[in-house]
Amino acid sequence: MRSSRWSLLGLALAPLTLGSMCPSFPPHPAVLVQLDPATTYQTIRGIGGSAADERRLREMPEPERTEVLDLVFGDLEPSVVRLKVRPAIEPTNDNDDPAVVNPAGFVRPDDLLWQHAEIFARGNPFLVGAMWTPPAWMKNTGSETGGGALLPGLDTELAELFSVWLDYVADTGHPLDSLSIQNEPESSAPWDSNTYVPTRMDDVLEAVAQRLVADGHATTLHGPDNAVASFVPLFLPPLLTQPTVVSRFEAVAFHLYGATVYYDSSTTAPDIQNVVDAAPPEYPLWMTEFSNTTFEGYGSHDEGIWQAEHIHESLQMGVSLYAMWNLYRPGGPGEAAIVIPTSPGVHDYTITPKYWTLRQYTKFVKPGALRIEASSADADVKVSAFRDDAAGKLVAVAINSLDEARWAVFQGAALASAPEIVRTSELEHGASLPLDSTERFAHGAALLPPRSVTTFVWAME
Repeated sequence: MRSSRWSLLGLALAPLTLGSMCPSFPPHPAVLVQLDPATTYQTIRGIGGSAADERRLREMPEPERTEVLDLVFGDLEPSVVRLKVRPAIEPTNDNDDPAVVNPAGFVRPDDLLWQHAEIFARGNPFLVGAMWTPPAWMKNTGSETGGGALLPGLDTELAELFSVWLDYVADTGHPLDSLSIQNEPESSAPWDSNTYVPTRMDDVLEAVAQRLVADGHATTLHGPDNAVASFVPLFLPPLLTQPTVVSRFEAVAFHLYGATVYYDSSTTAPDIQNVVDAAPPEYPLWMTEFSNTTFEGYGSHDEGIWQAEHIHESLQMGVSLYAMWNLYRPGGPGEAAIVIPTSPGVHDYTITPKYWTLRQYTKFVKPGALRIEASSADADVKVSAFRDDAAGKLVAVAINSLDEARWAVFQGAALASAPEIVRTSELEHGASLPLDSTERFAHGAALLPPRSVTTFVWAME
């Protein structure tokens, strides 16, 4: 083929389009992407999402239930799954002594454990968990919804509940890896929620940490899991004054419901900067929940692209774990990768565009991969790249935010073999680009369709 004689760099820098030099290739401008595998940043811990509606999933009829399970925990291959700690396991106080567990006072979380088995039949994700609210009897409002707070003196009772819940999960053979004691501790949301002030949360977390140590749980801790990233500088320092907490603390966790606007990814990095400034450098950054709450673009391809842009910007800011809300969920498309029915027995589900753009990362960017330096000559073509030494792979994920196609031309790494290329666009859903496609060019160039996410996977020499 005539094209094999041209240098990729020359193609990228030439003022002419590829089409004018070789009519067999689509005529679109080329963008140079520079990779530097020797310059490394954070180690990826996981990319995935929450699985917090296990009862509704279990109530789905067949064959749709198995189809959703296969998609979410199989095809999507999430490397992190976030679970919800259910207060219903202790509907009333089991006894007057939190140091002694009365098994008859606890209720086995059957739906959660059913889902657990289904998850690990299809994969082996990193498991994180969070509580939205303690049981009503532990709170000053007597209600699990609308905020409220843990009653004074019940810190050790709550720690007992966590330990029992962790026992249920550990008995499956797949224990929880890391625990957050409170989802969004500053938020009195109308749904199940609970609030802490920073200097109260540190005492409760210390009580939980001590109980985990006493009961032999290897589960680590993360937090503060604030809804608003700018609250992290208020909540994090008190937590890190507690000795047992520090011995178990693994990562600084946060959400992006403050200054980050879902349809404007330029707001993501400044929001995360609040966390970067507050977090000691030894702790990884985990973005443990974010969804579209704007009512803008629900279920659209644009919403899927916005999600990919937020993942990209988060990774560029040093985030090592990214969990969307939610992998599946009954209700609107802005909430989930797959929307399932709100009523039991209904034969239906919808795969949203967010499923496909998330898949461009979860399927290929795996735990242990190192983010490497990747720079694009066009700000509208965003590229994150990763060196996966264990798998012997180099991975790049390119987002074309423009309404017209661009050729991406990669250089700076030994790209001696043809990459696997998978694309998601308005017309493609996780489609593989064949080796003989005219939308490929040598080993380091391929066409990025308009408003698309494209993943390149090269074997490393």
